Amino acid sequence: MPTLSIAGAESRDALRRLNQFALYEEGMDPGADGIIDWGESIDDYLGRPDHVGLVIAAAEALVGLSLIKTNRPHTGPDGVTPTRANIMEQFYILRPWRRKGIGAEAARMILYRYPGDWVITTWPSEERVGFWRHVTCCIQGASSQEYCPGEHHGFPGQFVWVVRTVRLDE
Repeated sequence: MPTLSIAGAESRDALRRLNQFALYEEGMDPGADGIIDWGESIDDYLGRPDHVGLVIAAAEALVGLSLIKTNRPHTGPDGVTPTRANIMEQFYILRPWRRKGIGAEAARMILYRYPGDWVITTWPSEERVGFWRHVTCCIQGASSQEYCPGEHHGFPGQFVWVVRTVRLDE
C-alpha cells in the first residue's frame, strides 16, 4: 500500500528529478543544459496553499509524485463556461513500481484526500488512458465523465476526466 506525504523543502530535489522523468516520458525534450523546462517551478508546489506537491512511497522507497493545483479556475467541457476544480497537473510512478496497483491506489487516495471536483488530463497514450480509466471507474462514492480528444474544449487534444469525489472516513 502506498503512502502519501506533502512535499516540503527536503523533498525539492527528489520532486525535480521525478518530474524530469515524467516530462521526458511525456515526450518533452531537454534543452542544451539537459533540463526540461516545463514553464513552472517545483518550488511553486512547496508551501503554497493552492499548489500541493505529494511524494508517493511504497516499501520505504520513493516511487512517484503528484503535483496538484487546488480550487483552480478553468473552463468547462464547452470551453467557455467558467468553473473551479482541483487539477492533477502531474502524476508519475517510476517504471519498476508500475502494474502493481500502487499508482492506482495512490491516485484514489489523492482524489479522496482532496474531495470535490477534479480535472485529470492526459495526452493520448494507451498506457495513460487505460490507467486513468481504471482509476476513475472504481472510485467509491464518486461520479466521473470521460471526454475523448476534441470533446472537452477546455483541454483540446487531450483525454479528460471530470471527477467529483467525497471524503471517505480514513
